[in-house]
Amino acid sequence: MKVLIVYGSPDGKGNSRRLADALNQGLRADRTEIEEINIYDYNVTEVWSDYFSDALQNNFKRAGEDDMSGLIDKMSASDIIILVSPVYWYQLGGKMKTFVDRWADTINTDFSTDLKGKGLALVTTHSGLNVMNSSNYLQLAMEATARFMGMIWMGAVDAPTALPISSGPIDAHYQIAKNFGEKLSRGENLIGQKVL
Repeated sequence: MKVLIVYGSPDGKGNSRRLADALNQGLRADRTEIEEINIYDYNVTEVWSDYFSDALQNNFKRAGEDDMSGLIDKMSASDIIILVSPVYWYQLGGKMKTFVDRWADTINTDFSTDLKGKGLALVTTHSGLNVMNSSNYLQLAMEATARFMGMIWMGAVDAPTALPISSGPIDAHYQIAKNFGEKLSRGENLIGQKVL
C-alpha cells in the first residue's frame, strides 16, 4: 500500500502533527510505503474566475508555474491520500483548503477524475470549546468530496487541541489514530471493512 500524507498546518509540530504521528505508527506496522509532505512547502495558486471551466478544458495557464501538477502526480501514484489539518471555522486550514479546491484540476471532460479509486482519510484537531464538534462538519464535507471525485472515503480521526482551558489529545485519541493507521495499511476503512 502506498500512502501520501499531506500536512496542512503552519505549525509542523502542533496538535494535528502529533495525532498524525500516532496514525503513522500504525501505518508503518505493515511496511506501508509512506510519503509525507507539508502543503506549506508548495506553491499552489488559488482558484480564479472561470477556474472550473478552465479546469474542464485542461487550461491552467492562470496557475502560472505553481506546484499543483507535481502534487497531482504524487496523489495519482498513491493508493491512499491522508489530509492532516487543524480545523478553522469548520473547514480545513487555508492553504490545505486551496489545495483541495484545486483538485478540480483532475476532473476530465466526462466528469471522471484522475483520483477515482483512491482512498481518502482525514486527521484533524479542533478547539473543542463549542457544543458541536467542528471536525464532524469537516468530515461530512470531505466524505462528500471523496464521493464526487470517485474516491473511497476511508474515515477520519480527530481530537481537541491543547489550549490553556482544554487538555488536548489524550492517550485514547492517539491509540484510535494508531489503530486507524493499522487499518489503512491493510486497505481497511475506519470500521475495519476491506475497501482497497
